[in-house]
Amino acid sequence: MSRISTDLKYSFIETFNDKTNIAIFFIFPTILFLLLGNVLGGLGSQLPNNAASGMNYFDFLLPGILAIFITMTGAQMAAGTIVNYRKSGVFRKLATTPISNMEWIAARIVMWTILTLLSLAVAIFAAWLIIGIHPNINLISLLLMVAGTALFVGFGILVANFIKNEGAAFTVTMGTAFLLTLVSGTFIPVETMPWFLQYLTKISPLTYLSEGLRSSMITGNTGNAVTDLLIVAGLGILLFGVGVALFDWKED
Repeated sequence: MSRISTDLKYSFIETFNDKTNIAIFFIFPTILFLLLGNVLGGLGSQLPNNAASGMNYFDFLLPGILAIFITMTGAQMAAGTIVNYRKSGVFRKLATTPISNMEWIAARIVMWTILTLLSLAVAIFAAWLIIGIHPNINLISLLLMVAGTALFVGFGILVANFIKNEGAAFTVTMGTAFLLTLVSGTFIPVETMPWFLQYLTKISPLTYLSEGLRSSMITGNTGNAVTDLLIVAGLGILLFGVGVALFDWKED
């Protein structure tokens, strides 16, 4: 545990010492949320019947936006960092230290999850303060965001086990995230999709993340939200196990 906490400490120091990372994690998401809030916030007439009173169109789309942000950020952070560390020889140095690959992955999953949640918190708070969005964040939605980030970080680790180039890692993670967005009912209703895409919806992890967030934040269906949370958490544990089993920095 002490090795994990030590790696976490220095990882955060390394991250926040780079001003580029501050812009990526906090400034860009905040600008994006403010722009989307201004553009979509006035479309109240587009709200479906199951939307809560006082909600605008951006509020209704927020669960899907959060799910997509988590998918792209978690997967890209994990895959990009691992590929970069492998290329720059960091893993060869880490292999000579007492920390194991499982401890390193566990520490990084915690760090990347915290960074993603902090990024979302800053963006949502700024949008609430400046343009008056209604995020309706609750305990279940927060747990879903934690589990979802860990899940897609695990996916990024899995991708990095097979791809050795940063550009290819970015293409695979972003391409996968885009594909999942199309087939997960995040913005496009599942019933309007071709029948073969509707089958993909059932196996997409983004489906359960976005539906769980929508159930907890919009419709108030706690039972469905908890079920989706358990599915997302289970998939996250599975990907973590597979990532640890395949990942061996001593070979890099």
